[in-house]
Amino acid sequence: MGKRLVIGVLLSGLMTTAFGQGIGPLAVEDRVQANRGSQSSAVSDEALMMLMQQLQQYEQEIAMLRGQFEELRHEMDVMQRGERERYLDIDSRLNALMDGTARAGVGSGAVPASDAGVAPKAARPEDERAVYMAARELLNSSQFDKAATAFQQYLKDYPQGQFRDFSHFWLGEALRNAAKPDRDGAMEQFRMVVERFPESSRVPAALYRLAVLQAESGKTADARSTLNRVIQQHSTSSEAGYARTMLEQLK
Repeated sequence: MGKRLVIGVLLSGLMTTAFGQGIGPLAVEDRVQANRGSQSSAVSDEALMMLMQQLQQYEQEIAMLRGQFEELRHEMDVMQRGERERYLDIDSRLNALMDGTARAGVGSGAVPASDAGVAPKAARPEDERAVYMAARELLNSSQFDKAATAFQQYLKDYPQGQFRDFSHFWLGEALRNAAKPDRDGAMEQFRMVVERFPESSRVPAALYRLAVLQAESGKTADARSTLNRVIQQHSTSSEAGYARTMLEQLK
């Protein structure tokens, strides 16, 4: 009986020591839970990064779609203006014929149209649009170097073209994403959109892209100034929301 009592006391002491040192069953379970918690945290961080990447991709796709919509609307406006101008031109010619102005001009020694210097042939809108859309297709398929060359050629061939503001903007995007990114060249194109085409629908996006490139170049103060300009001058644009988020990140 005395031996059993001694053994019981010793076992009790060992168990008490083990639990006191944190090596009992509950301590092991706690460690397992802690490991699970750390693993869960790592998984959560990875999932968050994937979600952020997906959001950035969606933002770019939405920007592309919005740009295409704005281009189509711009093209419709140009076509409507062209129709009005053609109508006014025809109307003025009919009035001139009715008043005898054309006959009087020829009788007074005016040079017949067939003998006068031939004016340069105006570019056909459908040809210009085809050139522009070919450049856009290269950009959409991520052929950034070829797209940059195509937009530069468009701007050279159509210095007064109807898609100039869009071409400068997309040229900036192409230079920014080229195999060898031309950050300075891209910033120059975005500035041209803002300065030369202040009424263009691409101005808020051009300012935001400019701010991003300024931040990437280490010009934090310039980036903040540009972002504040987006917020103040284009408060209703989606880029204003992006600008506010970026400003928080630059603090």
